[in-house]
Amino acid sequence: MGPGGEHAAGTLAEAGLAVAGVESRLVGGECPYWGCVPSKMMIRAGDLLAEGRRIPGMAGHSEISPDWGAGGPPDPRRGHRRLG
Repeated sequence: MGPGGEHAAGTLAEAGLAVAGVESRLVGGECPYWGCVPSKMMIRAGDLLAEGRRIPGMAGHSEISPDWGAGGPPDPRRGHRRLG
């Protein structure tokens, strides 16, 4: 349903109406699978790696390498996968 659908459903439910959402693809909508959640996880992980690599120029010594756990890097189509 996305953010707009969720807002509309919440507003209608608060008004006392019964609300049902029907997804055309994935149950739970786009966000947890390939939208907001996976992209934010991957962007944040990349930001952390980049920041860690700046340590030698600012505050001493560091050795940074990604460890995505078993199965390689996160798959943006599967938002349920956690970053180690």
